[in-house]
Amino acid sequence: MAMPTIPKTIFNSSLKLARTPLDVALGAFGGSESQAKLLIDRAEAGARSATGILFADPELREEGRAALLATKERERATELREQAEVQEREAEERQARAAEAAEKAAAEARRVAEQEKRQAEKRRREREARAKKAEAKKKEKAAKAASKVKRTNAKAEKTAQLQKLEAKDESIEAKKEAAATKREAERLEKAAAEAKEARKNGAGG
Repeated sequence: MAMPTIPKTIFNSSLKLARTPLDVALGAFGGSESQAKLLIDRAEAGARSATGILFADPELREEGRAALLATKERERATELREQAEVQEREAEERQARAAEAAEKAAAEARRVAEQEKRQAEKRRREREARAKKAEAKKKEKAAKAASKVKRTNAKAEKTAQLQKLEAKDESIEAKKEAAATKREAERLEKAAAEAKEARKNGAGG
């Protein structure tokens, strides 16, 4: 037979009175959806179902069943929320690790880029140094060649001048010899004329 209205009221009041201090304590510690709260809800649902069965009260049994289903739903929701929180924490941790790895990769990329920049600058300076050295050697070689040509030209010019002076001296000498020969020829010619004149005068006397 169904539980009379008055005892049912007392039953409900007793359940409420029994769990009130527990609900207050859980509320103070922020455990409104904690496992303890769900255990209390399960206990209340079980009590209602058991009392409904004991007194053959379909209303109490239905209340107990509905409360148990609601508790299970809240437990499921709590589990899902906790799973979501765990997944969120894991996602945040993965994101943090990825951000850290990305920062390390970026730092490494900056380091490598800076190193390559320094190496490129070093290679550029070395190329410029080699180019300057090669240019200096080229200029030095050209200067040596020009100096050699200058010395050769100076030597050739000096040789030409010496040859010119020697030719001039030879010409002067030749002229002197020619003048002497001419004078000798003139002397001989005069002497021959005088001899001829003397023979002519001797024959006539």
